[in-house]
Amino acid sequence: MGKNLTIFLFIFTLIAYLSPYVSPAQAWLAGFLSMVIPGLLLLHAFLLAYYIVQRRKRYLYSLIALVLGYQYLMASFSVSNPSDPTETPFSILSYNVRVFNTYAYLQNENEPGKAMIDWLADENTDIKCLQEYYNDKRSSIFNTTTQLKSAGDYSGYVKPILVNRIGAEFGLATFSRYPILQQGTIALPDSTHFGIYTDLKIKEDTVRVYNIHLQSMSIDERDLSDLESVRNNYSSVFQKLKNGFVSRAGQIDHLVEHLQASPHPVIVCGDFNDLPYSYTYFTLRQWLHNAFERAGNGLGFSYNGRLFFLRIDNQFYSKSLNAHSFKTIREVNYSDHFPVVTQYTFTKN
Repeated sequence: MGKNLTIFLFIFTLIAYLSPYVSPAQAWLAGFLSMVIPGLLLLHAFLLAYYIVQRRKRYLYSLIALVLGYQYLMASFSVSNPSDPTETPFSILSYNVRVFNTYAYLQNENEPGKAMIDWLADENTDIKCLQEYYNDKRSSIFNTTTQLKSAGDYSGYVKPILVNRIGAEFGLATFSRYPILQQGTIALPDSTHFGIYTDLKIKEDTVRVYNIHLQSMSIDERDLSDLESVRNNYSSVFQKLKNGFVSRAGQIDHLVEHLQASPHPVIVCGDFNDLPYSYTYFTLRQWLHNAFERAGNGLGFSYNGRLFFLRIDNQFYSKSLNAHSFKTIREVNYSDHFPVVTQYTFTKN
């Protein structure tokens, strides 16, 4: 690579690094620039090694680019040792359950859905935040709320976004072994998506747990399966990406405004439908810690599909809390997302 091209790449990288701090609602191009950050990090890592072997001073451009991109490296890969809490921790699971596969094209005589509900009922976390939740109280299989409440003495807050003609509920649900002191809904702009929150009494402390599902990309994976598919569908994919960036920017701004007014420490769980280099991610990261970055290991990919390299399910938490462990449960593959679980304690002054 020539010197001029190296300098151009360096400048382009710096511009891309700024994109997560620019709202796509104001400049939609920022959303696309943020998507290339992981590719730029890999390219600079390669060039650094190459130029060092070639004994060329151009390695300094890539070295500086990697140093300046440290926060994006931290968001991509985590290495941590689970810490032993000095007091009993509480655990939170976040899981997009894809309506328990109740749609006809996802069903196999209801077995995957039943297996997922059974797994959730047996799963021992203290708090369970579920997105794309489904409950049909008339069904012996999908009377999910009854099953999850009775398995471990949970209380629950279920907020449907839609009730269909047979009375089945679609929406968000939070189940807790701790008393729910207050609960509410957050309407998010530009879509039918929304969030819920529950104030939970944990011993002498209180924490507000947000359960959110941000605007989906609505992209069919088959449109990206090969070069021909990309060529035939690039215009539609581009528009969906753009619309998603803009919608989530407004939604996360609204959410941050709400959580800043919280009287308690907060934990934000959910399906963000955005990468760890996005305006969505870094807007929250300015105010809160990310559980994967602080207590996870590896790459933490949470999407169970052809685009397996996506980490779009997250837990963020207030700095008055400690995250002791974070795990993506990849062996639980009933949905198109993997569940993520974190253990927390309160920081004691």
